[in-house]
Amino acid sequence: MWFKNLYLFKLESEFSFSAESLHDALQQRPFKGCSATQRESFGWVPPLGRDSDSLTHATNGYILITMARQERLLPASVVREEMEQRVADIELQEDRKVSGREKKDIREAIEFEFLPRAFTRTQKLDAWIDPNGRWVVINTSSAKRAEELATLFRKTVGSFPVALPETRNPPAASMTRWLKQSSVPAPFEFGQDCELRSEGEESGVAAFRKHELLTDEVLATLNNGKYVSKLGMIWDGKIQFVLTEDLQISRLRFLDVLEEQMQDEDPQSHAERLDIEFALMTGEVSHLLKQLMSHL
Repeated sequence: MWFKNLYLFKLESEFSFSAESLHDALQQRPFKGCSATQRESFGWVPPLGRDSDSLTHATNGYILITMARQERLLPASVVREEMEQRVADIELQEDRKVSGREKKDIREAIEFEFLPRAFTRTQKLDAWIDPNGRWVVINTSSAKRAEELATLFRKTVGSFPVALPETRNPPAASMTRWLKQSSVPAPFEFGQDCELRSEGEESGVAAFRKHELLTDEVLATLNNGKYVSKLGMIWDGKIQFVLTEDLQISRLRFLDVLEEQMQDEDPQSHAERLDIEFALMTGEVSHLLKQLMSHL
């Protein structure tokens, strides 16, 4: 249940669903596997796994949902090889060149023929909704995957007014200032990762991994016309992460102090463990986001 990334949206209006009413709404689009001719399919599944019937899970006001996405794996190289063979056969048997339009038709026919026999892959994507803080937090670093979940939610309930979060100070400007001043606002600390970029279309990139950031090497690179586009940070000794210039949080890692709290709870089942992890995670991350936004 521990999220590895936080793709952030802000709710632009009040969230009117309770966990129970949202479950009822999500039942309109439960997950179903791809049909024989479908490339991909999307739907909602129980966040606590197959032993649960509820399409939502709520703890302390936070609502957890899970989208499932299934796709048929039909490699382009397989289609291309078959198409080239069929085109070669036509040109040999009929003594003519196959046009581009005909090649397109052949490719589509091959895809239609091969698709029912293609393997499928199913992936799940968790997200939680914080109606009070008006956050939507998705466990991905991919804008495309985050938008797929938001799109499915809109199709399911009819509306989902969300937008990327905005700040008075651009994250890149704040991160650059913190590193230049060798000081980050408490209770944050510097981590061991950063990415420095140059302005302009042909911008150079300098990346430091598992590296002490307050060194002459890093600061000299920063002062050579670059800005901080990613910055590794630690919040309150509990959560390690990388903040990006787009105000997204990646490579999230919950440190030992939270794992120790988890062990103290002594969950008796898989569902109970997920519930406790969700409660710990949402509580701590909400404090992190509130303090981070206050400094931006």
